[in-house]
This record gives sequence, C-alpha cells and structure tokens, in this order.
Amino acid sequence: MKNLGMKNVVVLGSTGMLGRMALEVLEKNSADFKIAGLSGYKNKALLNKQNIKYKPTYGALTDPEEIKKIVCKKDVDIVVVTCGGVDLKDAVIAAVKAGKKIAMANKEMIVEYGQEIMTAVKKSGCMFIPVDSEHSGIFQCLRGKRMADIEKVYLTCSGGPFWNLPKKDFKKTTPEQALKHPVWKMGKKITVDSATQMNKALEIIEAKYLFDLRPRQIEVLIHPQSRLHAIVQFKDGNVLAHMGYPDMKIPLRYALYYPDVRGGNALKRLDLTDCRLEFFKPDLKRFPSIGFAYKALNKGVGACRKLNRINQSAVDKFLNKEIGFLDIFALIREKL
Repeated sequence: MKNLGMKNVVVLGSTGMLGRMALEVLEKNSADFKIAGLSGYKNKALLNKQNIKYKPTYGALTDPEEIKKIVCKKDVDIVVVTCGGVDLKDAVIAAVKAGKKIAMANKEMIVEYGQEIMTAVKKSGCMFIPVDSEHSGIFQCLRGKRMADIEKVYLTCSGGPFWNLPKKDFKKTTPEQALKHPVWKMGKKITVDSATQMNKALEIIEAKYLFDLRPRQIEVLIHPQSRLHAIVQFKDGNVLAHMGYPDMKIPLRYALYYPDVRGGNALKRLDLTDCRLEFFKPDLKRFPSIGFAYKALNKGVGACRKLNRINQSAVDKFLNKEIGFLDIFALIREKL
C-alpha cells in the first residue's frame, strides 16, 4: 500500500548521466518516492538492468506513445525529464495538461518548444520546476517575488575547458580535450556545448521561455569556479544570488521535494572559506555562441529551433572527427 506521503515518479531518460543521478537521488529517498516508470532509448541493456533493479510499477519503456500514456496515469505524481532531444515533447505536454509536477532538465525541449510548453503550464497550473543548476537558482531567487520587479537576470558560465585558451590554438583542439570539463560531470553533447559556450546560449533561450523574460533582461557572466549559479537584480538595486556545490543531484532533489521543506541530505556542502568568486564578461569574438542566441531570439521561435538543430548536427560531426572545433561556429553562422 502506498504511503500517503509517498510520491510516484516517472523518469524520462533514465539511462543518461542525469537520469542515473535522478535514480540515485530517488533511491536514497525511497521513504518518500516510488519509481513508477522509466524510459530510455539507445541504451536498452542498461534500461533492462534498471527495470530489474528498481522494479517500476509500469516498467521500463522505449515507445513514445506508451510513455505518453504512463505519465498521465492517475497515480503518477512527478515526471522527471532528463532525456535529451525533443522526441518526448508530446509526452511532457500531456503530463503538463494532466497536472503532474514536472522536474525539467531538458534544455533542448524548452529551446525548441518553450512557448508551447509554458503556455500549457500556465493553463494547467501545474508545478514546473527547472533542474538546470542556473535555472534552478533563478527559480529559487524568484520564489515569492514579483516578475514586474526584475531588472536583470545573470546566468553564470564556467567557460568550459577552453575559456582562457588563445583563439589561435582552437584549431588544434580535439574532442577528447573538449570532453574534459574542469568542474561538471556531464554527457558528451552538453560537455562539448560547454566548451563552445553554446550550452549557455541555449540556456539564455531557455530562461526567456521559463521565466517570460525579455532577451535584454538576460546576461551571462563567466564564473570559472561554478559555485554561484544565478543572480537576479531587482529594479530597486537589490541583488539575490544562488550558490551551491556543483552537483546536479542538489537541484534534482530540490525539484523532487518542492514546495515541501528541504530536509537534510548527505550531499556535499559548499565550503565558503575555500570559495573563490571570479567573474568575467564573455568574449563573443572567441566564443560567438552567446551572440547566436540573441540573434535567434530576435528572429523568433523558428530560429531558436533551427539553432538547436544545427548545433546538434555540428557537435555530432565534431565528436566523430569529421570537422574541427572552429567549424562548429562556422556551420552555425552559415546556416542560421
């Protein structure tokens, strides 16, 4: 029999790095959460192992239509979206319309379909909590605040492995070097996006849709230490900032428990006595990705979708060593 306080959770994209982190958080908080469903696509062997280990109520799924049915089940409380790409967009919108709490960690889906998704969120009144560390930080800073009072929002960016590398050396960089992120442990695609700073470009578009901001209200700061994740500046001059140890399990857990009391956990704490905070303006000549985001936003929804897809194709070619690092920027500039 289900504990009255226990929530049933479906994890979309359970075989990816972030999906595995979500399962770890759920497993460590099994008194409060029951895994009701899992979904995966490429790694079917791992999905089968997860199915055996966690014994989800509705099993481990690969078919988008079946997933769509499961997330709308009456006894499903939370849908955690850790999958990449946009294949499960219809399932997410169905879950939103069904009033489920959504923990959203898929930036591509918001970049491409943010307008449609957030319109559905407003109509249904469901809880929609971003899991990206920066957007989770903004979400927490804005809690209880009026949107009309916001002057500016800052997303911080680690800068990736090449942020202080001379541009002349970009030609020699390899996929192996791009995948060595100095702070975060992430999947291959998002790690390359961090190296090109396209990850932050996509997050600018994501922030626009998630928080209904104007593009000129969103700025980026390079912060190599990745300890401060977001800053909100208000019209009266006050500033709120969100800090935390760089571990995606922290915003994942926050989203799962929201809006309940945070409660204790064994996740690593930020040591403020050993915490440097440096900030730099992004160099758009060396890393034009952030500029691409504003151009796409000015052109509209179609351009944002196109930017995401061109970048995905370029990253795939870079990882397969078909093109060089600088060619990623060239391809996007040419096709956008």
